[in-house]
Amino acid sequence: MHDLTERFTAALHHLDAESDAQPMVDLTSEDAELVKLNQTHEARGRDGAKRFWEDYRHVFGELETTFTSSTVGERTAALEWESRGTLRNGKPFSYTGVTVIESDGSDNEMVTGVRTYYDSAAFIQESADTA
Repeated sequence: MHDLTERFTAALHHLDAESDAQPMVDLTSEDAELVKLNQTHEARGRDGAKRFWEDYRHVFGELETTFTSSTVGERTAALEWESRGTLRNGKPFSYTGVTVIESDGSDNEMVTGVRTYYDSAAFIQESADTA
């Protein structure tokens, strides 16, 4: 699981910098389930992972994620992070959260689950400003 966690964080940094979701998709199993904070944002499999990560990245202009802490188990890891940058409209933001990833436990570990929980205040404020 340590290797998968390192590959996941490297792929996320690539997504931040290049807006390219393919490395995230490459880590994802065909039966994976990906869920954002609210249960209405679910995706399944590699095609779902591609949409999940592209939709995530599309919200931002500039984006940089710093991983601040991690707890890695046999088949699950919890990664705490802080992201900052700009929203697509150029407004600066900063928010924190936790992403839990699950592994299939095989020799060539793949991500079978992603659950992300985050401080949505930056986005609620953005909505209130435009309302």
